[in-house]
Amino acid sequence: MTNQDVVYFSKMFQAVPALAQVERVLPGTFVSNRRSTLRAAKRIYPDLETARYSKYLGRFSRGNRMLQDAGVIVTGSPYKGFLAPYAAKKCTVFHGTYTLLSREALERNSHFDLLCIIGPRMRSMIERYAGDIDLNTVETGFLPFCEFPDRTESFRLEMLGRLGLNKQYKTLLYTPSRRGYGSWDSVAEQILMTAPREMNLILRPHPSQGLTPRRADKQSIQRLSSIARKRGNALIDLSDWPLSSYLAIADVLVSDANSPAEESMFYDIPLIFTETEALGRKAVVENGRKAKLDQDHIDMRLSLFESGVCADAASALDFTSLVSDALTSCDVFAKKRDNYAKWVFGHRDRLANVRVVEAIKSSFFN
Repeated sequence: MTNQDVVYFSKMFQAVPALAQVERVLPGTFVSNRRSTLRAAKRIYPDLETARYSKYLGRFSRGNRMLQDAGVIVTGSPYKGFLAPYAAKKCTVFHGTYTLLSREALERNSHFDLLCIIGPRMRSMIERYAGDIDLNTVETGFLPFCEFPDRTESFRLEMLGRLGLNKQYKTLLYTPSRRGYGSWDSVAEQILMTAPREMNLILRPHPSQGLTPRRADKQSIQRLSSIARKRGNALIDLSDWPLSSYLAIADVLVSDANSPAEESMFYDIPLIFTETEALGRKAVVENGRKAKLDQDHIDMRLSLFESGVCADAASALDFTSLVSDALTSCDVFAKKRDNYAKWVFGHRDRLANVRVVEAIKSSFFN
């Protein structure tokens, strides 16, 4: 088998960054049926070879021919029905941290010949059903880490200059979860009003609120943007920059118990958790028991809240005090963050793409 036999496929853009990291080591062609996904992929990864799939053109479409002739198809979502007609070996990678995998989710992925999973946490969720669902898995680490920038002073100064923020100040980053679960509606204004004045603020709402046609969300963003301008050294980012670029310059992260909080452990950033009813400790226990997770798994998930300062999102919060607590207690929580990161990610480096390619070659290449 040659590299020309490898095709990367995704309908949604969310999987493109992860697939692009694998393609850098194992060159192939990225195929999608969505023009918007292909345009975004080409804009961010100009060296990525792309082709479009068409439901109606059949082999007249290059993307269709690539999928039909592929020896290996690598993707980032189940696509069971779509991929079924193709004879290629099929591999999937994961691009989120996946705090919970249900039996149904694993069954949707059971058609793959290879699953490149993140680390011990994901493995423990898969092992619950080892006797019922036959999956071929390899722990490869977290693919988004492959393009996390170095956390250097030169990068910090460059980013702050581009953002128009004060290069002399520390930076507070806020990354809530999606609408209905996260703390944005309760916490965003409190951060703008009570965080230290001698600190840069970057507020990054979840796309479900930041990139949406909903009138209420747009009005909220506009109102808070006005407060940010009056405050100074504050901005609301609607995904203009990769999250990793912000994590690389953040001195403190305010977040719900979500993926950005876990990803921040790549840099070991001091954490402030804004607990919501849907993402707090009580919900972790209830959801874990519903999903039939082992108690050890639930306990490890709860330990996330022991790796930083916790605050009730529904309360009146003083972020000057919370930021001070997070900075002064950073070393106290460091061991907890390290243990939690090892459980979630296993390998905490930029080599997940190399391990994915090694797994693909050992599984499928002669």
